[in-house]
Amino acid sequence: MTNSNDQIAGRLPPQSVEAEQAVLGGLLIDNRAWERVVGMLSERDFYRDDHRRIYLHIQALIDKNRPADMVEAKASERTTPKNRLKR
Repeated sequence: MTNSNDQIAGRLPPQSVEAEQAVLGGLLIDNRAWERVVGMLSERDFYRDDHRRIYLHIQALIDKNRPADMVEAKASERTTPKNRLKR
């Protein structure tokens, strides 16, 4: 999430692209991990826009009781309009 003080000062908010990748990769490998992160994370916690979108696709797949793996997430990305993702 972006802090307005950071924006005013011209600084980037704290971020770790590697941590974001690890979380998303873990969710794609083991969908049961969703239950452990769903109450702690939201798409707003991801700094990179592409990571936010991947998180939303994972969420949408799991909400539909579909497997959230690389193949399904990519298919979801191709077939789901951006404005149809739950935020």
